[in-house]
Amino acid sequence: MMDVSIVIPVYNSSSCLAELLKQLEMALDATGKSYEVILVDDSSQDDSWAVLRELMPSYPQMSAIRLMHNLGQAGATLCGLSHACGSIVVTMDDDLQHRPDQLEKLLNALDSQPEVACVFGYFEKKIHVWYRNFASKVIRIINALTVGLPKGVTSSGFRAMRRYVVQGILAQRMANPVIIVLLLRTTSNVASVPVEHAPRFAGKSNYTLSKQFRLAWDNVYNVTLLPLRIVAIFGMAICALSFSLTIWIVIRYLGGGITVPGWTTLVVLTSFFSGTILFSLGVLGEYMMRLFKDQQPILPVIERERIGCLAKQRIAHNHSYPWKR
Repeated sequence: MMDVSIVIPVYNSSSCLAELLKQLEMALDATGKSYEVILVDDSSQDDSWAVLRELMPSYPQMSAIRLMHNLGQAGATLCGLSHACGSIVVTMDDDLQHRPDQLEKLLNALDSQPEVACVFGYFEKKIHVWYRNFASKVIRIINALTVGLPKGVTSSGFRAMRRYVVQGILAQRMANPVIIVLLLRTTSNVASVPVEHAPRFAGKSNYTLSKQFRLAWDNVYNVTLLPLRIVAIFGMAICALSFSLTIWIVIRYLGGGITVPGWTTLVVLTSFFSGTILFSLGVLGEYMMRLFKDQQPILPVIERERIGCLAKQRIAHNHSYPWKR
């Protein structure tokens, strides 16, 4: 068993890979720990795999896996986790915004806190344009409320986990896997330490704002009944308002205050309640669709090719992962 495994999903990052591997080797060698690095090419559309194939012979402690189809960042990360054998497993991005020289902070935090199962590296200041920083803060608040992060802990994709946490994550089943959700279902003994953020080394980010908001949306529906509760409370409030309005109209009618039925009032109320019903059905439908997905057969995740240390192992061409449909 290695001391440390590093898992990195790769997607359209050919211009970053040479510098990434160089910095990783320097940072990991400085720790004095035994290590392995597993890069998972998530069916990139550029020449990322060609670059990895060229670089691997220079890095004997690193391996790469090429997937046949795109799984998304969470799916590619989980594939890497399933191959990692380190007693500590670190996940990080491929664009060098998660700086390799900050790895030691995560490892030291775990070493100094034996009771902590996972340490997140969070950025006190992100090097992004203002609107992206603002959106990131909003998404972090949504995630903190929905996934149940302990107070004072800030999550990120730059994390170091103990072996048993990884085993707990891989044992779970989710139609739309979200790493932080799977992690917090495994343990609540988490902490966070500040790390420095770097600008993207080259190219443009693949993780757009729309993808971030979609992930936050998935978190809301995957781990909490909050939308259903909001709809239920809203429905009860509307029912109470409607009942009060009905009593008021009847009293006015009996008192002679209403002589002609109000067409405008009828149209407004009909439209309002129709919209409320349709909104409620939409929320319920979202949950029904997710239940339907959970009943679908598990599709195989096919590894197309391996290079590096993992290439010596047999490729499971029809291996079914419990976290992917």
